Order: sequence, then structure tokens, then C-alpha cells
Amino acid sequence: MTEGALYAAGMPQEPSALDGRDPGSEVASSPSGDPPPMVVHPDATDSAEPVPGAPPAPPAGDSLRSRAALSTYATAVQGLARLLYGVLIGHLGSRELLGQTNTSLSLSVLTSQLWAAPASAAGTRFVAARATLGEAEAAAVVARHIAIRSARITLVLPTLVALAGSLWLGFSAAHTIGTVVLAFTYSMYSTLRGIQYGALRFRHVAVWDTIAGGVALVAVTVVLTLDLTAFALLPLALGYALFAVVSWPARVSGRVDAALRRQIDHFVLFGAVSGLASGGLLQLSQIAAHNYAGPAEAGDFAAALTLATPASMLSIALSTVLVPPLVAAAGRGDRAAVHAQSDAIARRLTAIFVGLFGVLVIVSPLAIAVVWGEEYSAAAEILPVMLVAVMLTSIALGAATTLQSTRVRGPRAVAYVNLAGLVVSLAVWPFLAPRYGTVGVAVGYLIGSGLASLGLLATVWWVERHRWLDLAAKLVGGTAGVLVLAQLARQVDGVPGALAQLGASLAFGVAWLLLNRREVANLWATVRGPGAGSAPA
Repeated sequence: MTEGALYAAGMPQEPSALDGRDPGSEVASSPSGDPPPMVVHPDATDSAEPVPGAPPAPPAGDSLRSRAALSTYATAVQGLARLLYGVLIGHLGSRELLGQTNTSLSLSVLTSQLWAAPASAAGTRFVAARATLGEAEAAAVVARHIAIRSARITLVLPTLVALAGSLWLGFSAAHTIGTVVLAFTYSMYSTLRGIQYGALRFRHVAVWDTIAGGVALVAVTVVLTLDLTAFALLPLALGYALFAVVSWPARVSGRVDAALRRQIDHFVLFGAVSGLASGGLLQLSQIAAHNYAGPAEAGDFAAALTLATPASMLSIALSTVLVPPLVAAAGRGDRAAVHAQSDAIARRLTAIFVGLFGVLVIVSPLAIAVVWGEEYSAAAEILPVMLVAVMLTSIALGAATTLQSTRVRGPRAVAYVNLAGLVVSLAVWPFLAPRYGTVGVAVGYLIGSGLASLGLLATVWWVERHRWLDLAAKLVGGTAGVLVLAQLARQVDGVPGALAQLGASLAFGVAWLLLNRREVANLWATVRGPGAGSAPA
């Protein structure tokens, strides 16, 4: 997924099927001598009476849609801020600085998967279980417990891993300190962001993501203008720290009981394994590029990675409208609806992402030239490989969600498949990277993530007994067509070459849209929501 999935990526999916039904009651108990423990029922099962004065359950229509819109906006702002941060580093700094900065960020995101990212998912789940019932005090107790526990662990685990990684990669003392600070602040940002979502404070996340991103961009511009490159990581850490400070849960009386603590810890530990498997490979690829090729070539890899990953955020946005019907069907045990929804998701994601990423692959040399300039021309060889890898990961998001939401062992299966992909990439990098440099790292990432993505799709194909021969042919044929057009367009240099890329991308985009007009129309109808017109059958 990760982040996210990709970035950011990268928050593990909720293993609800693994955990089974939540316990009938969970206790957020007060210290000895305080009033009797507060009994919390996450699903309201066996609940006694509603809390006096509690707000009604959130409406299902516009409220949920506005929350999805705010969540999508916040994710887009976060991704845009990172993109612009990298562009500023690359233009006002150097290839070497961009390579080191992006490697430090990848190291920080990777270490956050050890606890902070799954703790973020735990905050979203366990805090929301109480907040949606109007149990504000219980939600605050759980939120503060997760925040304090994460802060204590983050002081030790991610910071030590970031320190060891920095020393292994040969960073300077100043850059090592910056990496450790960034690892700590990013981990706290990640956890507290999930807690805020759990508390239903979507607007808070959207506003402060915007402010934090703006502060980081202004600060890094000042740092680079003054040629203080040793402090290039601190503006980003400042933005994350600002978000963490304003999002820290207020002090409340009471504590989480032992049973709920164990449940949260179990959730986080499983999420750490799942998160490292799904979101760790993308971050490891940047670290591998720095390790095998050095900081300058890692800068080329970072330039390509910076352009490849933002488009994947569309998969997060689409999941907010495509996944709920699937989860609802699984919840009511409607196997026919699960079969139909999983089929529709796979077909619509294939239609959108082969078209989108196909166009980007064809114009990738032009994109590198426009955004990064001649200095980063080597990134034009890396970007198409990364785009194909991210395309497959985005398409497989629906398959992963289907397994996690509809099968008891689905979360474990997804984690194992992703872990296998990570192991494959780690196994092929020592052979590819020394010979082919950063292109070899990109190909190794494509092999591992591609096998994992295709493995997830094949698993859903098998367990749901789908008739996907036509879909497989469309995926293979579309990808092959993109590669052929991209290669042909690259044969022409200069302005004619740029025009050739634009013409080829336009031709492919129109042809693909016509071929998939039914899926695109159905997806558009789903995005618009009920009452906005029906899609063609």
C-alpha cells in the first residue's frame, strides 16, 4: 500500500478478519479510588443505555463523503508538499543532496513501520470505535494511551534504527543528526495523524497538513538560499513536529485496561509485519540506490521516485468510494455481492491505472526534462520502470482489500505475499544493482512488487472463481502497447521527440479510453454517488 500505500505510503490495512469479532466489552478504567471503570462497547453490542447527551451516530451520506474528501485532500497535500520539497532540494541544492535527503526520508518512513504506522492504524480503529458512539471520554483515554506508548517506543526503536542506517550509509554527522530527528518527528506525526482520524477530526488533519507542509517548504527555501545544506532535513522535521504538537491528545483521567492494551498491542505488532511487507519495499529501493550507486545516482533515483509515487495517491482516493460496498457485502455475508464488487473493482482499477500510468510512461523523458532538467537526465531511464511497478501495485489494491475484508486469513495472506515480494527484491538487487546501477535497483523493485501484485490478483481470481482471462489479456496487452509506444517515441530527439511523446501518449489515452469506456463510466457514476445519474450497463 503503503505510505501506502505507497508512501506512503504505507499504512497497514486493518486486520479485522484476523481478529474476529471485537470482545463484547472493553474497559477504560480509572485509577484506584476513582469512579467505577467505564465499560466500552465498540460495536454497541450488549450496551446498556446510550450515554446521556451523546451525539447521534454520524449520518451516512454527505458526512461520510465530506470526510472522504477531506482525507483525500490531506493525503494530496502531504504528497504535494513532499514533491515540492524534493524539487526545491534538487534545484536549489544538488543531486547528491537530493539523494541523501530522499534516502533519509525513506529511512524515516521505513522505521515508522516498526511501530508508529501500525499505531496510527490502531488509533484510527480503536479511537473511532468510541468516538462514533459519542463516548468522548473513552475515546480520549484510548487516544492518549496510544500516543504516550508510541512516543516512548519511538524514542528508542526508530531513532536507533535511523542512527544505525545513517552510519551504515556513511552520512555526515550533521546529516545523521537530521535523519534521527526526522525519524522521530515523522513517527510521531504518523501516529497522531491516525489518532486524529479516529477522533473524527478530519478537518483538523486537513488544515494542519496544509500548514505543516507550507511551513516546511518556506523553511527549506530559506535554508537552501542561505546555503545551509547541512540543515536540509530540519525544515521537514519542523513541519512534522508542528503537526504533532497541535495534535497531542489532551490529558484525561482514566486508563486503558489490560485486555484492551493487549488487543491494541496485538493489532500493532501484526500491523508492523504487514506494513514492513507492503510499504517497506518502496523505501528500501531508495536506500538500496544510495548504498549501491552513491548519493549522486541516488539523487537520480529520487527524482524518478518523486514523480512516480504521487499518481498512486489516486488509488487511495478511489478506495474511499470503491471499497465500502465490498466491505458492506462481506459484513452481511452476501457472497454474490462480494464476487460482483471484487470483479468491478479490479476491472475499474485496471481501466484507470493502465491508462494513467501508460500515458506517464510514454512522456516520462519529457516529464524529467521539464521538472528536473538536463542534470537529472539519467532519471528518464528509471522513471518508466518505477511507473510500471507503481501501476501494478495500485491495481492490486482492490485484490488486497478483497482478501483482507472477506477472508478470515486474508490479512495474513496479503502480508505473506507482500513479504515474499520484498524477499525477492532483496535477493535480486545484489545481482542487478552492481551491474546496472540505479536502473538495476528499479528493475529489482519492479520484479518484487510486480510478483506480489500479480500474486494478489491471482489469489482473488482463484478464490472468487472470476472469469478474468479478458482482464488479464487487457492488462498484458495495454502494458505491452505502452512499452512499444514509449520505445518508439524515444527514437526521436529534441522538440520533435517531445511532440512524438505527446502524440503517442494522446493516441494511447484516447484508444484506451474508448476500449474501457464502460468501466470508466461506471467508475464515474460511483464517484458521483447515488442520485447523480446511473451508469451505463
